[in-house]
Amino acid sequence: MSVRLARVAAFLALMVLLPGCTLIRVTYNNAEPLVRYTAHDYFDLDEGQTGQFRKRLQQFHDWHRSTELPLYAGLLRAAVQRGAHAVSREDVTWAAQAVRERYAALITKAIGDAAPILATLTPAQIAELEKRLAKANAKYAKEYLTDDAEARHRAQFKRTLGRFSDWTGGLSDQQEARIERFVKAHAKTTAMRFDNRARWQSEAVSLIRRHRSPGALAPPLTDLFVRPAAHRTPELNAALARWEADFTDLIVDLDRTLSAEQRAYAVRRIERFAEDFEVLSAQGAVAVAAN
Repeated sequence: MSVRLARVAAFLALMVLLPGCTLIRVTYNNAEPLVRYTAHDYFDLDEGQTGQFRKRLQQFHDWHRSTELPLYAGLLRAAVQRGAHAVSREDVTWAAQAVRERYAALITKAIGDAAPILATLTPAQIAELEKRLAKANAKYAKEYLTDDAEARHRAQFKRTLGRFSDWTGGLSDQQEARIERFVKAHAKTTAMRFDNRARWQSEAVSLIRRHRSPGALAPPLTDLFVRPAAHRTPELNAALARWEADFTDLIVDLDRTLSAEQRAYAVRRIERFAEDFEVLSAQGAVAVAAN
């Protein structure tokens, strides 16, 4: 699976990034047309492949709704219990490990479902995929990897601030300054990740070219995604280890500065996401019972 197809699959699991509970439910319930459109845009699927993709996507969506969403809700409920009053390094480590485990389950399932289609891609379709990936990479580089170091910092800082502010409802000057120190300390990491992403994409495309049966394609493709450290350079692995350690410190430091209003905002937002996932999962159970 290419990096893009992995993102197409992961789209179903990443509704947590959306700003409101109603929007999450509407988007999740209507995700399949958007995913199909994105897949067609990147792979230029023919009629037979499109029909197979539609069927497999429906099965994947049903699996994700019934199996993964309840787990997401449980993890979010546990996160509230662990961090309602204070967040420790152990809490951050626990959350990171939980996310990795759910990501691995998601990608393993997605690749298993997608491999029969990927194995049928023609040379022309694979070439089209490479063009689309190159275009997306160029867009990302233009936005976040400009030659102007100060502009790069501003873009990364703004993006990081936005992510934290979404969870707290706003940030104090002290909190923004702490986040900026973290961003500055890891200024080169974004570029290193981008370089790795290009290599990663190339390796994924090479696997699709080389393995023309689902059984041969799925295992190495799954390994590429669920064991990313094994496919990175030692330099990037070291940089990401530092990033993760410093990010853990950042979360703990920010947690100590949260006002009562900020903490309540974050807790309620997490609770709403848990509620959304529970409702979405229940909707699937109702649909199955109706049939």
